[in-house]
Amino acid sequence: MRLWDKGGELDTLVARFTVGDDPEVDLAWAWHDVIGSAAHVWVQRAAGLIDESDEAALLGGLATILAEIERGELRIRAEDEDIHTAVEQRLGDLIGPVAGKLHTGRSRNDQVLTDLRLWMLEELDASAIELADLIRAFLDFGASAEGLALTGYTHTQRAMPSSWSLWAAGFAGALLDTWPLFSAAEQLVSRCPLGSAAGYGSPLALDRDLAARLLGFARVEEPVTSCQLTRGLVESAVLAALGAALTVIHRFAQDVVLYSSAEFGLLKLPERLTTGSSIMPQKRNPDVAELLRAQVHRLRACQREIEDLVCLPSGYHRDVQATKAPLLRGLRLGREALRVASLLVRGIEPRELPQDPELFATAEAYRRASAADRPFREVYREVALELRAGTFRPGVSPPAPSVDLAALAARIPEVGRDRRPAWRLLLA
Repeated sequence: MRLWDKGGELDTLVARFTVGDDPEVDLAWAWHDVIGSAAHVWVQRAAGLIDESDEAALLGGLATILAEIERGELRIRAEDEDIHTAVEQRLGDLIGPVAGKLHTGRSRNDQVLTDLRLWMLEELDASAIELADLIRAFLDFGASAEGLALTGYTHTQRAMPSSWSLWAAGFAGALLDTWPLFSAAEQLVSRCPLGSAAGYGSPLALDRDLAARLLGFARVEEPVTSCQLTRGLVESAVLAALGAALTVIHRFAQDVVLYSSAEFGLLKLPERLTTGSSIMPQKRNPDVAELLRAQVHRLRACQREIEDLVCLPSGYHRDVQATKAPLLRGLRLGREALRVASLLVRGIEPRELPQDPELFATAEAYRRASAADRPFREVYREVALELRAGTFRPGVSPPAPSVDLAALAARIPEVGRDRRPAWRLLLA
């Protein structure tokens, strides 16, 4: 039975159309729906809306449902519409009519917001772990390639001497620079919407601060009218943070495709990370890197889809239901990209090729300017003329540039938070 059912009939096509893909998508945060419901029971009890026996029955039933979810047994039927109804219907099967008290003081609107934000907090935690692992992979690569020279390119042309350590450290540093975006996204997510009901609060004396504390949110989202206005904004911020990291990964993947080609010959990909051609027996393809560089565009498409969907007047609108699928899709592909990138970094093998003497032209110009106290621009033209005439011979060949990898490693924040033990206490 639908939670909003007041009698009458609903066209079958309309019913199927309005439900959409919620029965499949909502399973991602089924666990969190039960935890949010448990917190609401605590708030109801504190407000005197239910007695001790009701509280025990509701929490006991929710604990049973949580165990069923963890065993993969809960299913959302089309007639349930979404996870909220599925849980409440299952709760009724377990404890009878008292299950109907669970919805007192809340709406499916603040319920889904709570579910999504609890889920996004976990996803951000998990993404932080993947991001830290990827940064360490780059630093490990840099350490193993210490002293190996690499040509540095600008405009895809040979430019200056570099090193594999410096190359890897650049990606590690860029990924570290995305960390504040993840922190900012978490601050946006960590605001409790529970108790905002349909977007205008509840006439009941519900302690929203208590709900926030129980669920581990940093604070309550106020005013209640902002809860619906920030739907889509919060999701976009989370995807934007992940998208920034994937932009760095995109550029790394571009290098892998380019550098592993026969023309460059700077990187070797192990066979286990390549695929073959169905027509050319000699071919091994860097498909994993090519698909990896595409992920940022797919994630940005999810972000744009959400932003376009919430171009709406204030208050709740059913359109926002459609933001759940791209959020789920974007976060999943983003986290997978972080894992695959780590695997790729740990699998590539660098090669050291002879350095073109012309790469030391800048260093030679600096040397001459310093040795004779001459203007750099004058020496620059002198070296340029020698290069043009084919007579340039560098007087210096500096070693491959090094980098302080330990300093970068020290910037990696501590990760590995597990919020679930604290959440489980709500059902104890």
